[in-house]
Amino acid sequence: MDDATRIRRGILSDSPAASRKVFGLCSALRQVGAHPYVLSLGRGRAGASLAYFRGSARRVDGIPTVYAPFSKLRGLSETLSLLAPVLIAVRLARPGPQSMIFYNREAAYVPTLVCATLLGYRRLLDLEDGEPAPTRRGLRHWMTTQVHRLFDRLCDGGALLACRALEASTTARPAYCYYGTADVAPPRATWRGEEVRALLGGTLAPDTGADILIDAIRLLRSSRPPWAKKLHLEITGKGPSLEALAALATDEQFPRVTVHGRMTDEAYRAVLSRCQIGLALKPVNGPLAQTTFPSKVIELASAGLLVVTTDISDVREVLGDGALYLTRDDPLELVEALRVAVETPDEARKIAARGYESARSRCAPTTAGKEILSLCVGSAG
Repeated sequence: MDDATRIRRGILSDSPAASRKVFGLCSALRQVGAHPYVLSLGRGRAGASLAYFRGSARRVDGIPTVYAPFSKLRGLSETLSLLAPVLIAVRLARPGPQSMIFYNREAAYVPTLVCATLLGYRRLLDLEDGEPAPTRRGLRHWMTTQVHRLFDRLCDGGALLACRALEASTTARPAYCYYGTADVAPPRATWRGEEVRALLGGTLAPDTGADILIDAIRLLRSSRPPWAKKLHLEITGKGPSLEALAALATDEQFPRVTVHGRMTDEAYRAVLSRCQIGLALKPVNGPLAQTTFPSKVIELASAGLLVVTTDISDVREVLGDGALYLTRDDPLELVEALRVAVETPDEARKIAARGYESARSRCAPTTAGKEILSLCVGSAG
């Protein structure tokens, strides 16, 4: 969703990365002649509040976006999210071919999925994450399995996959790996100046690698290598590791740490434009390391930043030698990568340039748009 709607509705549980990927997909489709729109539940967590927000429509990055009504009252909130998208899908139905892409296999989408089938929409599944094996098998696991099977059966247009490993997680075919869309503008990162800035953004939690960065900062501050004086870490986003990072920011030791917290898209782009290094640190040994793709690496690489990333999923296949890879969940390995970036800026700039070219060639909007449109109209091989 867009920032204005998020702030007005008081939503704190959204995913900016997911929003950027969805709107990027729609922008890519528009560039190849399609007329996409976004249908959003527009919801956050429900609570004891009686607040109610009517459905609304607006353009986000030029994409027509329809938000379902949202109530913060439990019970009513879930009912609205189940039924309102059905009514919107009915109103948006037009004669001629139409397709509907479902972002993950959410139970809340099931009524809309069934409605889209009855209305003749071509249905596609956008599968972003694999599901860890359940620790307990019970009614919830059985219901989740049935929801997944229903999506796989009814998504006759196939699946967009976040990475190749997810092909085994769905029977929807044909399948196409959609890693996100690259910014085709000239890279913005500049390595001029005495300071090198590294950016970590998104969900700040152990399972996204934030704690590896925390340990790396502590190691640098205890060992005090001279090059650490040139390093400035910028942190955006929210999550359980935010408090520990904020505590490090209050200390004036090197490397410097600035914690911005959750930002609007415009403010985030300003931070991105002044950084030279982009961090993507989802743990190598994490439960979803091979069954999801950190789309943030495409965003960082296409902005011209040197991507320092864990070697997970399809990242190396996409960026090739255009990134510095961490093969272990080890803060010492992260420290070494940061040292290379700071002490050898000419080499770092060359690696970043290769990453930019790889992201642009593999994830150009027109390339992704043509492939996804072929799925939408049923002409994919």
